[in-house]
Amino acid sequence: MKSFKKAGLATTLLGVVTIVVSLTTPVWADFYGHHSPGGWGLQSGSQVPPPNGFLLTPLYSMYHSDKLVDSNGNEVNITGLNRDITINVLGLFGWWVSKYKILGANWGMMATIFGSDNAIEFPTFEVKSDFGLGDIYFQPINLGWHLKQVDFMATYGIYFPTGRYELGGDNNTGLGMWTHEFGAGTTIYFDQEKKWHFSAMGYFEISTEKEGTDIDVGNILTVEGGLGRSWYEGALSVGIAYYAQWKLTEDTIGGLNRLDPRLPSTRTLNRSRIYALGPEVNIPIIIKDKLISIITARYQWEFGARARLEGESFNLLLNFPFF
Repeated sequence: MKSFKKAGLATTLLGVVTIVVSLTTPVWADFYGHHSPGGWGLQSGSQVPPPNGFLLTPLYSMYHSDKLVDSNGNEVNITGLNRDITINVLGLFGWWVSKYKILGANWGMMATIFGSDNAIEFPTFEVKSDFGLGDIYFQPINLGWHLKQVDFMATYGIYFPTGRYELGGDNNTGLGMWTHEFGAGTTIYFDQEKKWHFSAMGYFEISTEKEGTDIDVGNILTVEGGLGRSWYEGALSVGIAYYAQWKLTEDTIGGLNRLDPRLPSTRTLNRSRIYALGPEVNIPIIIKDKLISIITARYQWEFGARARLEGESFNLLLNFPFF
């Protein structure tokens, strides 16, 4: 693994030491990945735009927490610690599907660019609000299959470390690493009119070392979807959306003995998990019999946390279909 850069600022080294010291308790159990759960809900396993179609979506996302949970599921109380954090995100999401087919699937691409007032690197309440560009996401492979009563989707995307990042920083808007993300999922329709449906879409993350460090973030699996009912050819829908996220392999921090000879050369961290459930509604905006937009609102409460924050998330999307 790469060593810590000698040219790094003193504040970066201080951030490393702060994390290492924090790791002597079970609270700071692991590092977060790029995929923020809750971004997808009902019909998450379906490729939405038709061939030669484009979907443009301005979005707002909020995450709030006032609860810290250790690796055994116990709430942790630390005297004097500010026990409240809210992260706000504004973004723009684009999804294009071509007329070309690969293995019988419609091929498309998507991308998301966003800004946030912070990015959670590891479980903490000690952050500052400082809005800036986040880590850009680009998905060059988006494959969608549409059968009579079931849809399938397979994807590959990458997160670029374009956001502001300093190890241990309290105003980061990025995570300081590249992440490869592989996705696969389905939407199942229980009737021929496709009114009732259940979906599940899984995303698997593999990340590089954090820039300028010996920190390897473990592999992460996220599953998102929902159970719902649709009207007006799917334009209006309501239901219950869910997500679950598991850290599958341990994070590792290397080179600690170069900072302090008393420390071990490598430290592995506990693996986190989280579940969430909540309502979702999709409301069409129709003017003169033409669909202009679909408003998506989704609110989810987290539970079953291990080694991470536990709170609630809200996603608001304004979908403009160009098809």
